[in-house]
Amino acid sequence: MRQLSWIVWLTCFVTDNRRSPVQEAISLIKALVTMLLLFALASCITPNMHEWPDDLPKINLFVNAYRSDVANQALQSEQGYLEWILGFYQGTVLYPTGWLDVERQLLNSTEAEQKAVLALRLRDLGILIATEWAKDNESRLIDSRMLALWGSCLQLMQGTEARLAAIDLVSQDIEALSEGVLQKTDIVEARYAKRLEFEVFGDF
Repeated sequence: MRQLSWIVWLTCFVTDNRRSPVQEAISLIKALVTMLLLFALASCITPNMHEWPDDLPKINLFVNAYRSDVANQALQSEQGYLEWILGFYQGTVLYPTGWLDVERQLLNSTEAEQKAVLALRLRDLGILIATEWAKDNESRLIDSRMLALWGSCLQLMQGTEARLAAIDLVSQDIEALSEGVLQKTDIVEARYAKRLEFEVFGDF
């Protein structure tokens, strides 16, 4: 850990300076407190194989997806991949709205008798997107622009049938991307506006 190496260097530097014993003790305590805070922060943001959030799909799904892509393994650690999986579902500091938030918003405005069907389809689509989006930038076929576009399309759909149609279209496009039939540049709002019959909003 780069932060830990820096703290170790700082501790050695402080104790080697020409300072009074009291000053040295205070500086050392500050360095140790900083190190403990960094360890605490790391434990909060680092996925734990035994404490995976209950509201996310099973961690084994993502571990298997990571291990099946040898090319991406050369660019990204398994731990780093799983951290991006968590960011996808729970949101990040820069993008606080995660997939779980999208699911809740859609399900909250869905008829009670249709919620189970839509929840399952949203779960499956989330897995499909997350396993690819969480890869290293040089390896992944799905980027954040596409993710934002798909999320907006789903939120624009009114009614369960329209939302299921959007899920079908996005799922088909992801499969086409993986097969090389579609390119990233094909994933634009006009494509979905035409097929899902909504007005182009022009942000993507």
